[in-house]
Amino acid sequence: MPKQILKPFFEVDVHLDYDSCTLKPSLEEVQSAINRAASHVLKSTKHVQNWNQKDIPEDEREPFYDWIAKDKEIVKVILLLTGSIQGTKNSVNKFLESFEKVDWLWKNKIDDSLKKFNATNPQLEDFEEKLKEFAGF
Repeated sequence: MPKQILKPFFEVDVHLDYDSCTLKPSLEEVQSAINRAASHVLKSTKHVQNWNQKDIPEDEREPFYDWIAKDKEIVKVILLLTGSIQGTKNSVNKFLESFEKVDWLWKNKIDDSLKKFNATNPQLEDFEEKLKEFAGF
């Protein structure tokens, strides 16, 4: 059986700022978008009636919204969806922490580091050593 390829439902970018490493949009913004989408989908069913009710006067028809609110499985899925990002927070935070070992790349000023290195009057071995440090990443 072929391996199933999962595609992300949302894409976020990692922003490497001077003092931090953050996601854009943040997990809270993604969760808020999910919650708004779920809410809008649910609210849209308030004005939709089941076709099986065509013989009932329109003002007495029960909208799909009422049926959905009574269905335990649908309510369970909606609750899972609206809390879905919470379960990924630890994994995302661990991923963001993985950038800490190289945060000097965006925290330190390149010109200052280069001047400091050149001030030591580096020899070929010093350049090789510095390149080995970079190769370690």
